Amino acid sequence: MRTLIEALEQRVLLTDGAAARRLRAERLDPQHDFFGAEGLLPVLNLTRPELVRRTHEAYLEAGADVIRTNTLGASPLSLASHGFAGEAFFLNHAAAEIAAQAVDNLPGRGRRRFVLGVVRDDGWDVAPAEIEAAVTIQVEGLLSGGVDGITLDILPGAGRTPVFLRGARRAVESLGARAPIFLQRGPAGPDFSDLAKSRAEGVIRYRHGPVARARLLAAAIEDGGVNLVGGGDLPEDTARLDAQLRGLAEDDFRPYLPAARPSSPDEAETPSSVRAVALDPALAG
Repeated sequence: MRTLIEALEQRVLLTDGAAARRLRAERLDPQHDFFGAEGLLPVLNLTRPELVRRTHEAYLEAGADVIRTNTLGASPLSLASHGFAGEAFFLNHAAAEIAAQAVDNLPGRGRRRFVLGVVRDDGWDVAPAEIEAAVTIQVEGLLSGGVDGITLDILPGAGRTPVFLRGARRAVESLGARAPIFLQRGPAGPDFSDLAKSRAEGVIRYRHGPVARARLLAAAIEDGGVNLVGGGDLPEDTARLDAQLRGLAEDDFRPYLPAARPSSPDEAETPSSVRAVALDPALAG
């Protein structure tokens, strides 16, 4: 069975664009849509689920392989200042369900698409035990809603990585889930320690994908510095990046990571490589 971790270990995938920016551009009512907490986008998972779903679908139609959940700011610690800490589980569960529905609604065009649950460190000034408990609640909501994996968007070297990993792992164990936990880092700055990496299923090497920096993207792909490319801002940007990645790929799908590159064109056509990794199971038969 093809999984998100297998895909990220072998290919450079394309994720959605600036969904939050797109949502903020909509005409939204502060009281009806945000329950008075204007700008708190995770609330839209409950009040305007169809809007969030259509936003996800726009990026899928443009060629995204991965949809990230609308959960930036959806930690109980971030929601507390708006009086929504008690709704954290439900907001994250709804976000995962909406993203999964969007993926289910659209054909994969010869590939399987994935939902990545996003847990971000917003720099809260609280005790580590509180952070760990908050991460557990958020990850439990995302897992119960059906994500294919969890990404912990935290700064390497800040000292919070073990706390986030413990909270996420507790959620996985409490639900008996199989979804992988990823650490996420950008193209610059410190890397995660070997110990931290050993406690996660993988590392997402994320790079924002502005179309104008095609040469930088190609270089990062060549040296293995990226395995997940951000889809720009608008769906139109995502569509152009989809075309760029296909142009850089060995098989007109997605570029292989260096360690997974086939040694010959014939090897790239075998069922054990491209077809097992690139095709949607429903189309692979």
